[in-house]
Amino acid sequence: MKLTNIVFCLTLLAGAATSCIREDLDDCLSTNTLLLSYKGDGTTEIFPDKICRVEMFVFDAENRCVNSSILPEEQVKDRTATLPPLAAGDYRIVCLGNTHHTKVDGIATGDFGRMLFAAGDYFDEKQVAGNDSLYYATTSYTVLPYSGDEEANQTKTIEFASSHYDLSVEVAGVPAPGTRAGSLPVLEICGVSPCTDFENRACGEATDYLLETEYEAGKALLTARTNIMRHKNHENVNIRLSAAPNGEPLAEVNLARFLADNPIIDCSKHEVLIPIRIEFKSGEITVSVPEWYIEQVKPEF
Repeated sequence: MKLTNIVFCLTLLAGAATSCIREDLDDCLSTNTLLLSYKGDGTTEIFPDKICRVEMFVFDAENRCVNSSILPEEQVKDRTATLPPLAAGDYRIVCLGNTHHTKVDGIATGDFGRMLFAAGDYFDEKQVAGNDSLYYATTSYTVLPYSGDEEANQTKTIEFASSHYDLSVEVAGVPAPGTRAGSLPVLEICGVSPCTDFENRACGEATDYLLETEYEAGKALLTARTNIMRHKNHENVNIRLSAAPNGEPLAEVNLARFLADNPIIDCSKHEVLIPIRIEFKSGEITVSVPEWYIEQVKPEF
């Protein structure tokens, strides 16, 4: 008899702890999940190949942030994100992918319209070398009242889109004055938008990125690879090669003009690589798309 009473008491305590009693469903919450998806520019699921970290933000019907979290690795690998416990109502979910060195500004305000993401160095007022390979997704989500059956539980697919351009720059035949140890030329991309808002629109005051470069002495080849936000105004963006930081420009490439001259590069796609080759030869400077890129995009050539 004593054992029976103990089991009965423990059962009552368990029910109280969950705050969900069958006779009163007001405190019960449904289970809601997201299926994470990214297909790039095709029809094949490539989320696992492109995205390995996801931050999730939940906004209520008043566009106030009510929850933010980094998804556990297991959920990212399984492409299934569990939403936090939410009362019945309408919500907006925003997910950011690959925020390894990215910070979100404006979380303290809780205001959807004031939240931005950018390189951590940008918010720390340090020199920026580039952005993460960022991705963005959003969806509306209506949480249903708990009804005691599985019909209130939902899974909704959330589709990711790219938030970055991939940029590759190579400089061949680096001028002799720049080959001395410690005096290599520097590469910058000037006039880029440093931030993206929670509508996936690049924004912020035009900023210059100082690119991290590698130099192959045997080939006299200087290379850099980075990511930038998906700005729309290419006219004010320039790739600049200088003898030294803030020094005299050796070469400058306007991005809008370069893209117009090379329509093989399609910036409307999700997966975009902008490859630029600057070559010094016989006292002349030529700017082109590298041969390896043309062969990759159009192998018949």
